[in-house]
Amino acid sequence: MEIVTDYFAAPSDALAGLVLGEAAGPASRSLTTGQPLFDTVTLPAVEPFVMLGTLHEALSGRSYGECTAEARHGQVVAGRDEGPWVVSVSERLVEHLAAAAPAVLAGVAARWARSPELARLDPREAGTAVVALAGLAQRAREARHGVYCWTRLP
Repeated sequence: MEIVTDYFAAPSDALAGLVLGEAAGPASRSLTTGQPLFDTVTLPAVEPFVMLGTLHEALSGRSYGECTAEARHGQVVAGRDEGPWVVSVSERLVEHLAAAAPAVLAGVAARWARSPELARLDPREAGTAVVALAGLAQRAREARHGVYCWTRLP
């Protein structure tokens, strides 16, 4: 059973938490515009706790323990007992992703893909995930939003 994960940008924890009322999470469409409620990137099975900790480690050169000890790393900002949950993504990871050049992202993706936590993912999927997260991080920074993960069990 793989975890379902959608990463998205939102202006605050409170607004990010509103996706709990939406069946499709942050990718749900607005009834008035038909547009997605939030800028969303779907990354099946890329969970926000260990996997993003190892990504942050690969990108920053800091230790895994330092990366996961950050206040916003994997913090549940909204959720129900059985899910879904909204989890914050470390602001430092978002900054690193937003600032990284494409060549840096490619190298990080290759290192990240070799981590044991990503054994299930094809290395190309890891590369696609890093580029997608970096794009979301860039757009979030431009809008002064945070990055979150809406996650649930299937």
